[in-house]
Amino acid sequence: MVRPIPWVSDSLIDFDGVQVELCIPPALYHRQSTDDHFILGKSRSMVEAMMKVSEALDVQAIVDVGVYKGGSVVFFNEVFRPEKLVAIEKNPTSIPALASYCNHPARRDRLRVFLGVDQANQRALGRICRREFADKPLDLVVDDASHFFEETRSTFRALFPRLRPGGIYIVEDWAWAHWPGDHWQKERGGEYFRGKLPLSNILVELMLLCAGSPELVRNVTFNSAVVYVERGDGAIEPGFEPSDHWFNRGDPVPRIGAAAAASIVYSSPTFIIQG
Repeated sequence: MVRPIPWVSDSLIDFDGVQVELCIPPALYHRQSTDDHFILGKSRSMVEAMMKVSEALDVQAIVDVGVYKGGSVVFFNEVFRPEKLVAIEKNPTSIPALASYCNHPARRDRLRVFLGVDQANQRALGRICRREFADKPLDLVVDDASHFFEETRSTFRALFPRLRPGGIYIVEDWAWAHWPGDHWQKERGGEYFRGKLPLSNILVELMLLCAGSPELVRNVTFNSAVVYVERGDGAIEPGFEPSDHWFNRGDPVPRIGAAAAASIVYSSPTFIIQG
């Protein structure tokens, strides 16, 4: 059963002395988790939307992709009390407060945090899932990691097939390339995102999967920040290629934000004019 969220304020949750503080950029970048006070990079609206989507699930097996300040691990454990929660983080640097929380005798057998694991490494994700969950399917996957299209797509290919029918796969911050403001539009997301394909391409692929293979993707819903994908009951193997399961009248699916090929207006042996 999902535990009611004990809100103290719109940005603070207190689970019997273990606090989770919701924090968004830029403050998120500067705050650190401490013993019994953990930083979570989400807003109250994001948390409440997630709980609404998952309220009918019996969540016993969770994969959390992207640990960052550690608050998501604590939040998911306290709310769902799963049989097993596995968290994956590319940064190899330990978070002392999270390590202490996970190593508590009442939790150490249920919570596993893997640091230094690239979300795009499907073989590593497969090894971790086989080791930690054996043949048990996943109930919930939350990807709040790089927010890069190719990396997010690779994680989806590895983990979505491991969800049970009706399980939920969540992709956060899908719309960063389309958010207003100079940072996102004039500066193209700064050094971190500049040159990357928009993550909204994953939403296009998910909608095509839902249309062409509803036995795999039963439902796709989204808001301005988060995509929620419900697993269908069709059989599919980890590592599957999504484009094998959608249809576009034989045409390739165009990419949002991809550089358009320049057309040749005039050419000669010495120069080319492109339009």
